[in-house]
Amino acid sequence: MSKKQIVIDTETTGFHPYDGDELLQVSIIDTDGNVLFDEYFKPQHRTEWKEAEQVNGISPEMVADRPAISEKISEINAIIENADTIIGYNTQFDIGFLKANGAVVPNVEMVDVMEDFAKIYGEWNDKRQGYKWQKLTRAAEYYGYDWSEHGKAHNSLGDCFATLHVYKEINEVIKNQKSEYMLLGRLQMDCNYYLGAGNRNSKHLWAGTPEEQIEKMKELYSKLVVKPEWLSEKDISDYEKAMLPQEKVENEKEQSLKLSIKAEEIKQHITDIADNCRNACELCGKQTQNDIFLSEEQAVQAVKLGIPVGYVTKQEGHHGSSAGLHTFYMLSEQNYSSLSNDNSMDKGPVFHYTFNEEQKKEMLDIINTALEDPSFAKEIEKPKKNVSLGKNQAGRK
Repeated sequence: MSKKQIVIDTETTGFHPYDGDELLQVSIIDTDGNVLFDEYFKPQHRTEWKEAEQVNGISPEMVADRPAISEKISEINAIIENADTIIGYNTQFDIGFLKANGAVVPNVEMVDVMEDFAKIYGEWNDKRQGYKWQKLTRAAEYYGYDWSEHGKAHNSLGDCFATLHVYKEINEVIKNQKSEYMLLGRLQMDCNYYLGAGNRNSKHLWAGTPEEQIEKMKELYSKLVVKPEWLSEKDISDYEKAMLPQEKVENEKEQSLKLSIKAEEIKQHITDIADNCRNACELCGKQTQNDIFLSEEQAVQAVKLGIPVGYVTKQEGHHGSSAGLHTFYMLSEQNYSSLSNDNSMDKGPVFHYTFNEEQKKEMLDIINTALEDPSFAKEIEKPKKNVSLGKNQAGRK
């Protein structure tokens, strides 16, 4: 038999193989989906297992005429010893029960799909200081597995096929991110050389400078769905401390915090002005329409920031509604583009004319700063909302 990867799952009477619990079912398949072994077993000591039965549905009557595990363990060993990789969901649990019943498990690669999926699902466990383990049923649902194809959950054969499905989905993600993994590995090697034989010479760094090298590592690491075993966030933090002057690091963190605080104040200020902006139609003929016209670039940026924008239309004496308050600042850039091509709006976007002069100039300053500094813009922009725009929504007369 040629070397191969196999998927193993078991059903048991409980959780403790060395304290009276026994095997009820063992299933093994290969990664092509071929069933290599699938058998129920009659426990030799336990006569009932009500709690486990409620989960796996295996009753004493179902296994009354089945063989003892001792009668089949040599067949199981023959399959295991010809495998170079053993895959499972909570693999050590299944291997522990098999070993307790005489299985000889060679020193081969063990893949625990449960641990890999926990990192992808990303639910943090404060007590364990790690990612919370998720049930196989949740992992299968996450990747759209159809249980009807190979049996129900909590049947070891059905669980083998579900585990294989999740395993393949995760590996497809890793395959698609191969270039990111490779570059991250290169960046790590650069850092090690920079701190050692490279004598802290930046010419050895892929990114050109220590600051850019660390930022690139953080960027790549955050993108990876499955985090590598050979690098952690703490490792990257350690490289940062070793490669960058700590005074500079602390200053950058302080500046980032100040920017964040400033951004929150600006966003609140914009919201306050927007909330107080009255319906433009209420003031038609009651105040001077001394609008500040905006370029399309400025108007789009205003939309992103939540700053109300109005329009001057072909209809003399009329503005384009109170949409600045009720619609425009909720639109995405794509919605703005469709509206800016409307032939009835030939005079272009303006600040909502119920702004006073000070507010107009203040908002224009914020917009221009955001256009010049993308990092500043990112801090204060509202999340995009794809809201469809119809004639009635624009509120035009």
